[in-house]
Amino acid sequence: MFGVLKPQRKLLSSTESRRHMSSYCSLCGLLRSQYGLKSRMLVVHDIATLWWLLEAPSSENEQKLTIGNCVRGGTGQLRKRGLSELQKFLAAMSTYTIGIKVKDDIQDGSSWKTRLANRMYSAQFEKARTDLVTLGFDVEHLEQILSTQFDLERKGEKDFQIASAPTSQAYGLVTREIAKRCHSHFTKEQAQQVGESLGRAVYLTDAIRDFSQDQEISFNPLCIEAGPKVHTLPPDLKDKVLTYVGSHLSEAGIFVAQVGEELKRSWHAVERSLLAAAGINDQKSITLYSSCCIPCGDGAILVDGDECGKAISGCFCGSICCCFACNYMC
Repeated sequence: MFGVLKPQRKLLSSTESRRHMSSYCSLCGLLRSQYGLKSRMLVVHDIATLWWLLEAPSSENEQKLTIGNCVRGGTGQLRKRGLSELQKFLAAMSTYTIGIKVKDDIQDGSSWKTRLANRMYSAQFEKARTDLVTLGFDVEHLEQILSTQFDLERKGEKDFQIASAPTSQAYGLVTREIAKRCHSHFTKEQAQQVGESLGRAVYLTDAIRDFSQDQEISFNPLCIEAGPKVHTLPPDLKDKVLTYVGSHLSEAGIFVAQVGEELKRSWHAVERSLLAAAGINDQKSITLYSSCCIPCGDGAILVDGDECGKAISGCFCGSICCCFACNYMC
C-alpha cells in the first residue's frame, strides 16, 4: 500500500504534475504541523495521490502548500491560518496507516528497523487514531476491515480476489471520506467506487512485485497459489491477476470519465504507474491490460516510444486509440 499509488509524472500536464507534487509537499507540511518534525517521514504516497485525484483543481477550498514548503516556511503558514478538517484527516490517516503497517510487520517477525520505527513513532500513531475519532471518522469500521485482512492472512487465503477485498474496502472508506471533506467533482459514491478499484489494484500490484521476496516469509496469496517451490510468478497466473485488475480499473475509469475530460489524462498516468510497478512496461502489454483509453483531439495519445525516447502526444505517427487497438509508431 505504500509508494505504489502515484502517477507517472511524464504523462501528466505540467499543471497536474505540479498539483501532485504540491499534494505530496503539503502532506509533509501537515504532518510536521500536527505530529512534529520527525513525522515528516510518515508521508504515504497513496494518501497524497488520492487527495490530488479527488479534490477539484483550483477549488476555493484547496489549501495546498507550494512545492518545497519545507524550505519556504510552509508550516509557519499552517500555524497562522490553521488546518481544515480535510487537512487534519489527511495527516492523521497517513500517520495511522504507517502505524498499521509497522504493527503488521512486527507480527510477521520483521527486522530491528521496524521495531525501532515503532518505538520512535508509537506516540504519533496513537495520537493519529485519537485525532481520526475526534474528526468523526469511523475508525472502528476500518479496524474491522483490517481484522478481516489479518484473519485471511492467518488462514492462508490463496484466492487473490478474496484476499484483496479488505484493502479494497479500506481504500473505499478513505476515498469516500476525502470526497466528503473537500470540494470534489466526485460524489461520495463515485469516490468510494474509484477507491475500491484502486485498493484491489494496489494490493495485487504489490503482491506481484513482492512475489519472490515473500516466499515463505510474508503472506502473499500469489505465493500460496503458485506453490512453495516456485520463485518466479508463473506467466499464466500473472496474466490472470492483471486481467482482473484491468477490469476493476475499467470500472473506475467510467466514473472518472463521467466526472470530467480533464481527469482522463491524470487517470491514465495512475494506471500506467500501477502497470509499471507490476513489471508491465512494453507497449503491447500496456495496450492489453490498460483499460482507460485517452480520446484523441486534445494531446491525449500517450506512448512511451523507445525509438522516439519520450512520451508523444497528439494524433500522429499512426497511433490508434481504442480498447482493442494496437499502437504502431514511425
